[in-house]
Amino acid sequence: MPGMAGGMPGMAGMLGLNNIISDPEVLVAMQDPEVMTAFQDVPQNLANMLKYQSNPKVVNLISKSSAKLGGQA
Repeated sequence: MPGMAGGMPGMAGMLGLNNIISDPEVLVAMQDPEVMTAFQDVPQNLANMLKYQSNPKVVNLISKSSAKLGGQA
């Protein structure tokens, strides 16, 4: 849209979030209680990611989500 070179603040994040939650693999992973626990724990304290770095299910979901938010996937 002309005059909106920067876009609306927050819109990119919302689009990325929609991209994440519409991914069937992400939806399946979110059904796993172990993954959901990590997904709720990490945003409260990013250092908590260290607890889950050896869990491939959690690492895969976070990597996939980060890539989608960054527009790389």
